[in-house]
Amino acid sequence: MNKYISIVAVIVLSCMSGVSLRAQTMPSLLLDQDPVSIAVGSARVASDGDAFALQNNVASMSFAEETMSVKAGFTLWQPSYANMKNIGLGGIYRISDRLGLGLDFKYLMKQPYSGVTGNGSAIRDSEFRPSEINFAAGVSYAFMDCLSAGVALRYAGSSLSPDAKANIFGADLGLFFSMNSVRAGLSVNNLGTKVKYSEKAYPQPMLLKAGAGYDLTMGSSVLSFDAEADILFAGGVMAGIGCEYSFRDMVFARAGYHYGNSANVVPSHGAAGLGVKIVGINLDVAYIFGSKVLANSMCVSLGYSF
Repeated sequence: MNKYISIVAVIVLSCMSGVSLRAQTMPSLLLDQDPVSIAVGSARVASDGDAFALQNNVASMSFAEETMSVKAGFTLWQPSYANMKNIGLGGIYRISDRLGLGLDFKYLMKQPYSGVTGNGSAIRDSEFRPSEINFAAGVSYAFMDCLSAGVALRYAGSSLSPDAKANIFGADLGLFFSMNSVRAGLSVNNLGTKVKYSEKAYPQPMLLKAGAGYDLTMGSSVLSFDAEADILFAGGVMAGIGCEYSFRDMVFARAGYHYGNSANVVPSHGAAGLGVKIVGINLDVAYIFGSKVLANSMCVSLGYSF
């Protein structure tokens, strides 16, 4: 049977995702699986930790409100453009008031395509679905009543075609500050080995995330504001701003805006979401709008915490 042509596959998939080859490297490392984060413009580096803390700031686990939190999520990303689907699982457990442990898993499925022969002809009855798998484990420790640090170690594998596969190891480093109603977070993400599909190697999409937040309590209601700026090491800036309204820690309404650009995997867009928490069961949804590329993208998660 004729082999797939790796270079053709990489070019096709890059065009499908609407990003440059360099920015396309391991998109699962940049995509949110957390509907709470998506709904507030991905501005969560300074938010208290929950089940998806390793996707936002590993150090935030030490300041999580719950002792244990787990979530499963599903994201439909660019359904009318790249038609990617992302499945995620996350969980954290606070061993003590200062020490937290966490796990995170993602499985990204991209749009399938037909095989290509050496002369560029499609192979009949042959279809390949590119995918990525991403697994991380982390620990955080609060060495002060208001300040914690954390580290997460990650393995990720990418398969663009039967002949174009890559595996990487990486790490995230985070700091988290919380005092009264003020929060701040700093995280350096995706430090590690290069992505190598063939002879040429590409760096992971390394970035620096910095943000701040404020919680305004009004009786049984809390209004939280968050802002974040991300600097990509390879060049480029992303930013997000969002707010969340909660009533009795049971009903949640969220909205936000994310700033991106054509050089990275997450273009500019608006987002909104809702959530409900009853007897420890969490249901959250988020919807993206204001972007032709991301039109109708949405995310939902179901979790449990105590």
